[in-house]
Amino acid sequence: MQQETPNHNRVESSKMSKDNGFTLLEVLIATIILSVGIVALMWAFSSGIYATGDIENVDLALNIAQAKIEQIKNTPFASLADSGPTADSDFSNFNVAVNVAEGQNPMQVDVTVAWQVKGGQTSVTLTTLIADY
Repeated sequence: MQQETPNHNRVESSKMSKDNGFTLLEVLIATIILSVGIVALMWAFSSGIYATGDIENVDLALNIAQAKIEQIKNTPFASLADSGPTADSDFSNFNVAVNVAEGQNPMQVDVTVAWQVKGGQTSVTLTTLIADY
């Protein structure tokens, strides 16, 4: 009598070999998900670097405007007049303009500092009142 070999070992071994690994579709999906994540991170970092540069420019413009206001406060009341826009002597990328509301006491003085940014121009304005006393 001949002994038959059970087939269930062969079936199980073929199932195991199919479950050991990834299909091409799974690898492609994982690659796409990873790529989207990396692109999102790169965009976030570049936006952060751009925002940091913009904040530094705003801070510098505010300091330039504050220095100009201090200079104007040391100017005699009768000599206050409009000026600019002219390039700042220390920072040529920034233009400074002074607008004086003449004929009033106290006079309103607006100092505007403008600079070029990606896509146009932006500015900050500081306002003060100067009295003749």
